[in-house]
Amino acid sequence: MASHRLHALDGLRGVAILLVMGFHYFYHLESFYYKSTLYPYGETFSNTLIFKYGYMGVELFFIISGFVIAMTLESSRSVLDFVIRRFVRIWPALIVSAVLTFFLLNWSDAPFALHRRQFWPNFLPSLTLTPTSLWSGLFPKVDFVTNVYWSLVVEIRFYMIAAILFWLFARDRLARNLVIFTVAIYIARALLRRVMPGYNGVFDALFIPDYMPWFAAGAVFYELYKERLTKGVALVMLAVMYILIARISTNYAVIGRDPVIASTAALFFLALFWLLSTRPAAVGFLEIRPLVWIGECSYSVYLYHYAVGMILISQISKTIGLGPQLLLVAAASLFVLMVGRISYTAVENPARRWLTKILIGPPQKPAAAASPAA
Repeated sequence: MASHRLHALDGLRGVAILLVMGFHYFYHLESFYYKSTLYPYGETFSNTLIFKYGYMGVELFFIISGFVIAMTLESSRSVLDFVIRRFVRIWPALIVSAVLTFFLLNWSDAPFALHRRQFWPNFLPSLTLTPTSLWSGLFPKVDFVTNVYWSLVVEIRFYMIAAILFWLFARDRLARNLVIFTVAIYIARALLRRVMPGYNGVFDALFIPDYMPWFAAGAVFYELYKERLTKGVALVMLAVMYILIARISTNYAVIGRDPVIASTAALFFLALFWLLSTRPAAVGFLEIRPLVWIGECSYSVYLYHYAVGMILISQISKTIGLGPQLLLVAAASLFVLMVGRISYTAVENPARRWLTKILIGPPQKPAAAASPAA
């Protein structure tokens, strides 16, 4: 049963990265924020729901991360052990991708690259995974090398929160503590907004209340998977997290995101994870080899897909017709997947294994058998 579920996690990663790629390749640059003309097909797909709401692939990654971090904390021998495991998982591929993307965006004459020229201070938030606001006092125009790094900043916040709750409180009650923490920070933010008209979001940056329900749900699913929670208790916890997710989704209506559609997609994700945790045979379709293959290298694909993919797509002619344009987008997407796979096999996976062996020692067999990365 365990192997089924872990393969299905890779399948879910594959679904998540394909959703995000669809969002960036068909909708993002024609959205409420940009209204640019970098897509050869313009706004043709601006009302296609799977592209418009493809950003929720990031939230699906957050559920997966909640599941995996609960597992990783359980197998870590100390706080330092956990920190090292996260470092070797995140930073080697990040450093290489940031350097390559930096030079690619400066050297390319593609329309997308011309809009995103880089300067060296962009490495500061990108390689430390800290908010750009932390550096804007010194460098007013500082930004991430590529915009997708914002979600890694959120991930790091969650790692810190989960580690603190795990090591300071009952270690076998992480899911419960994350749910309580999530409700507490949501209420605290509501009170802060009421008593502080000039509330500037520092609390949000520290405690990520908009994203914690997704991570907490993932931890609940892990404990359900380990049969530490009854289905009834897990259902109550998940219902509370879903209420927060649905409520938070209403905040984004002003940028054209229908909270009903977003909440429905969230419910679908939670239902998939429920089946994965309780009846893995029901989600066997997530274990098809192409989806698992994509999921295995999804982190590397995520790092490269936006810059590399949009450099290619923004160069497609606007006059060749929709059919040829879509064929070229498909070719660009396949190229991005291959870049991600090369990064996974040449950088991400070897660096993780080598650094883990040096800094921690040979992996213990139980931990190695259950180590899908976030």
